[in-house]
Amino acid sequence: MTRRFSLAMILFWVLSIALLLTLGFGAYWMFPYIEDVYGDNMLWVMLVGAVLLVRLGLNVPIAVFIYRDASRRRLNRWFWMSVVLYIPNWIGLIIYMFVRQQKAGPPAVERPLPQTCPHCGKPI
Repeated sequence: MTRRFSLAMILFWVLSIALLLTLGFGAYWMFPYIEDVYGDNMLWVMLVGAVLLVRLGLNVPIAVFIYRDASRRRLNRWFWMSVVLYIPNWIGLIIYMFVRQQKAGPPAVERPLPQTCPHCGKPI
């Protein structure tokens, strides 16, 4: 079994790893100073953290949808996952939905009905 690495797949994983490293290092550097800035009122920190977790959590089902839908429509699934996930404010998702409408999926395959005997009903 051969594995084919495309430029779009490499771009997706490089962007994903860069984003996770940036978030991780940013949190690591900011963590000691959060108490100095917010004092005893840590509600804002928890609220911002919850919003970020929900935003990142929404990316998982969106990525799964884009991967499956783009594969079915014979579009470059890694490129479109990168566009949808890394162009901010849902603009990437809107672009994908526009392109998706322009590119029709493969035609539906009609399965022939089994031929049956008109008298006894047994398959021929």
